[in-house]
Amino acid sequence: MEIRDYLAILWRRRWILVLVPALVLVGIIVQAVRAHPSYTATARMIATRIPQETPTTVFRYDEYYNYLASEYTLDDFTEVVRGNVFASDVAQALKAQGIDLTPAKVQDAISVSRRNRALAITVTATTPEEALAIARTAAQVLEQHGTAYFGFTDPQRQALIKTIDQPVEAKSNRTRLVLIWVAELLVGIVGGILVAFFVDYLVDTLDAPEAAQAALGLPVLGVVQVRR
Repeated sequence: MEIRDYLAILWRRRWILVLVPALVLVGIIVQAVRAHPSYTATARMIATRIPQETPTTVFRYDEYYNYLASEYTLDDFTEVVRGNVFASDVAQALKAQGIDLTPAKVQDAISVSRRNRALAITVTATTPEEALAIARTAAQVLEQHGTAYFGFTDPQRQALIKTIDQPVEAKSNRTRLVLIWVAELLVGIVGGILVAFFVDYLVDTLDAPEAAQAALGLPVLGVVQVRR
């Protein structure tokens, strides 16, 4: 088949090319109306175990075990930040600032990840002010309480926790939503083209003289136009 044959198929099934993307567009409009924008703020922190005081005559393996303990400490902190005890402490600190949020809402808003020896606390909220407030307060609470969440009271077992990247702005998810909607519309257009070809394949009528000649193996003597 030549390109004009494919174009002829699309023209015959043009109602499908319009209908499928139109339905997808209606769905996108419904999503846009119902969508609630969210904002994301992130605080990055580092945590290092404080080296134990040992006599200078004791070999300390070039602080190898201290770095190893710091790695495990960061792993533990990711679980602490995900927990409801940490969320409750953050909610209390926010309440002292005049922001009344339940611990459950704070816990749902916070997510945490780690890369190397850095901890990233990401907060997603319905307003940029709320996202920034939760992210900053979560970083402060973690700095203040630190290894107290592990039940450590011995100063030799504490960790040094510092914020290395304060959240200064909350980014909107609107751009991501628009990209998703554009992708959905493109899928609808491609889907309409595929459906049009599939429907034309299933229909056993001959719509062109060339198709009749190819199917019957006989020459076409004439064409009778039918008015519709």
